[in-house]
Amino acid sequence: MVSMKLIHKLSVRIAIALVIGVLFAGAGTKITYTCALVDGAQGCTSFEKAIMHPNDLLDNKQNSLVKFSTTFALTSLIAFAILEAASRAQKRK
Repeated sequence: MVSMKLIHKLSVRIAIALVIGVLFAGAGTKITYTCALVDGAQGCTSFEKAIMHPNDLLDNKQNSLVKFSTTFALTSLIAFAILEAASRAQKRK
């Protein structure tokens, strides 16, 4: 884990928040694909993570870019707020 001394720097808090945002948005945004019929099967659906298909994400298939951006922004802001609160609490001690 990152030491509390490093969290006092604003740039470190921003970088950590952005990384957390990308990780959560990449894992949380899904794109649905139909599977090819195999041996007379009725068909299936494949749920892929958006981070594994960046071209589909950039093409905004199934509104995935909007979902990715929203999740990224919210998660990054929440992570930054938590890191900011932890930093301020540490400074008070």
